Amino acid sequence: MRHPQRGAALITVLMILAIVVVIAVNMTGRLQLQLQRQENLQQQQQAFWYAMGAEQFARVLLSRSLSGQETVNLEQDWAQSGASFVVADGNIAGEITDLQACFNLNALQQAGQRGPSGRIEQTPAQRSFNRLLELVATDLSMPAEYLTARIHDWLDEDSLLSTAGSAEQDDYAALQFPYYSANSLMVSVSELRMILDVTPADMQLLLPYICVVPEQSQLLLNINTLTEQTAVLLAAVVPELTEADALDIIADRPEQGFSSVDELFALPQLAGKEIPADVKALLTIKSSYFQLLATTSYLESGFVLTSIFRVDNENTVRVLARRFGGQG
Repeated sequence: MRHPQRGAALITVLMILAIVVVIAVNMTGRLQLQLQRQENLQQQQQAFWYAMGAEQFARVLLSRSLSGQETVNLEQDWAQSGASFVVADGNIAGEITDLQACFNLNALQQAGQRGPSGRIEQTPAQRSFNRLLELVATDLSMPAEYLTARIHDWLDEDSLLSTAGSAEQDDYAALQFPYYSANSLMVSVSELRMILDVTPADMQLLLPYICVVPEQSQLLLNINTLTEQTAVLLAAVVPELTEADALDIIADRPEQGFSSVDELFALPQLAGKEIPADVKALLTIKSSYFQLLATTSYLESGFVLTSIFRVDNENTVRVLARRFGGQG
């Protein structure tokens, strides 16, 4: 009678042993997963601090490059592209760009004055944006003046339509997935995608030429930091210039840039032409706003940081905004 009991006891022991083994395997798997997660977090954290180090380096570089300089131009150290540094188990790469070498969408917030006919006239910035659209976005999904008006109404503080073809709170609230217009300055160029009827194709047409400067509703275009790819911006601001003339001016610009805006207007392409004062006021030879795109890696982790700087009159560089991850 004892043999069946021994068999039952053996089976019980084997079952308990199997359960213990399953539990041990499960615990080991969870422990390995936790260790891998912790390792990933540590790598990501180190990549993050490499990016913050790149930001601090960029601040020092900007301060040193611009100290005592009468102009901001592409021959200065801050503008040297393709900087990359090998660090322990990783890499740091960064590029600084001038946010006054692109069209600041926040400049469209300002409202125009009422003209003799009683209609609200466009501001110089709005006229420049219309012309830019006509030059680089002929396949835009809406008339240029519609997009200009819609951006203006997205930025202004009221909920009143500025002109026909625009859009305000009620238009956005009536959408299938409703939302409200910001009625304040943009903080990212990605907000353009929120404007009524703006398509991804529209964004792709405009992205090489537009930007957003936080807290700044003024358009100031630095003629010394435009490139041949963005020379069209000069033609957009100065309607007396053709796109070809603007390209020639930027291609033949002195290595250290123009010493004054008047030097630009003395060139053969513009000599003798009457340039309105409000157009001249949109051009400058200095810049106060810059953007850093830092890309770092550590072991198997990577990190992308976009920082926006403001350089004040005392040459102090302040961080206005940071964005973690890809550009947007």
